[in-house]
Amino acid sequence: MTARRLRPYFLSHPIVVLTNSPLGRILTHADMSGRLVKWTTELGGYDIHYDLRTAIKAQALADFLAETVHQENEDPWKVYVDGSSSKEGSGVGVVLISPAGEEVKLAVRLDFRASKNEVEYEAVLTGLRAARNVGATRVLIFSDSQLVAQQMKGTYDVKDEKLIEYAQEVDRVREKFTEITFEQILRKENEKADTLVKRAGAMGSWKTRDVVFQVELTPHTSSPAVEQEEEEDWRTDIINYLKEGKLPDHPREACKLKTKYSRYVMVGEVLYRTSFAGPLLRCLSYQEVDYVLREVHEGCCENDLGAYVSARKVLLACYCWPSVLHDAQELVMSCDSCQRHARLHHRPTTMMKAITAACLFDQWGMNIVGSFLIAPARKKFLLVAVD
Repeated sequence: MTARRLRPYFLSHPIVVLTNSPLGRILTHADMSGRLVKWTTELGGYDIHYDLRTAIKAQALADFLAETVHQENEDPWKVYVDGSSSKEGSGVGVVLISPAGEEVKLAVRLDFRASKNEVEYEAVLTGLRAARNVGATRVLIFSDSQLVAQQMKGTYDVKDEKLIEYAQEVDRVREKFTEITFEQILRKENEKADTLVKRAGAMGSWKTRDVVFQVELTPHTSSPAVEQEEEEDWRTDIINYLKEGKLPDHPREACKLKTKYSRYVMVGEVLYRTSFAGPLLRCLSYQEVDYVLREVHEGCCENDLGAYVSARKVLLACYCWPSVLHDAQELVMSCDSCQRHARLHHRPTTMMKAITAACLFDQWGMNIVGSFLIAPARKKFLLVAVD
C-alpha cells in the first residue's frame, strides 16, 4: 500500500525498510503462495533493502515529537473587518486569514437601519462570531475605524447608548476567546474587506464561489433579548438535543424525536435542516417568518405570488420553519393587492353536501290528492311533492 501511494518516491530513491521480521528472506523464498508471488512481482521494480531495526535514539524521538505535536500557543487568526452605511443599504465585509495563510471571505447585507459607527461594531461582531465558528481561540482584529478600535482598547470612552449595547455584546463574545487584540490600520490596507462591503450592498446580484454571502435581519444587540423572549421557540428542543443530547424519559417518545431530529444540524450557533439533494435550510424563528414571507411575496420580488409558490420560493431561498405553507396561505388571504386583483372564483361560498337517497324523491315529502273529476287525458289524481 505504501509503494502504491508513494510510487514517485519509490522510483526515484532507494528504500530502506527497518524491521525485525525476515521480510527479505520471505519474499525471495522459492516456495511461496500466490499472494506473495504477486507482492514480490510488484515490489521487484523498486530498490528496496531490508535491515534490522535498531534502538531509536533519544534525540531522534525528541525531534520527531517536536515536529509533529501540536503546539498550544498557536499563531492568532487575522480578521480584517469593515462596514458601510448609506441610503441604498448597509453592508459588512470580513476577511479571515488562518495561521497557514488560508482566507475566508464573508459579505453580509444588513436589512435594518444603522449608523456608520453601529455598522463598524456589526463588522467586529460578525468577524468574532465567524472566527469562533472556524475554531479560532486567538484573534487579531484589524479595523480602519479609529473610534471602534480605540474604544475596544479602552483609550476612548463609550458614551452613546446604542454603542454601549454594542460594547457590552463585544465583551460577551470576548469570553469565548483566549486572546483578542484590536489594531487600527489605514483604509488602503483594508481593501479586501472594503471590496466585500461594496459587494454586500449589491443586493446579491453578483455570484462568486470564494465569498460567503449572508443577510442579517436584526442587529447583534437584539439577539440576547430575542433569545429570552423565545424561550418556547420551536427550535429550542432541537438545539438542546443536538448540543446536550436531551430527550424525553419515555422510550417511545425519545425514539420518535431522535428520528425527527436527525434531519437537523448545527453550524456554529445556527440551526439548519438538511434538504433532499440540496443545500442546508436555515431554520427561522417565528419572529423572522413575517419579514421573510413579505420579502418573497411583495418585497424585493414584487410578484404577489400565490401561497404554494411563495412557500416554494422560501424553501429555494434556503429558509424553513414547520408551518411555512400555512403562514403563506394566511399572508395571501390578508394581502389587499391579492384580494383586489385576483381572479374571480365561481365556487359556492359553502361546501356542497352530498345527499344519499335510496330511490328518487326518497327524502321529499309526497302526497297524492284526489280523486277529482276526470279531466282531459283522463287525469283525476294530483301528485304534490314538497322539498
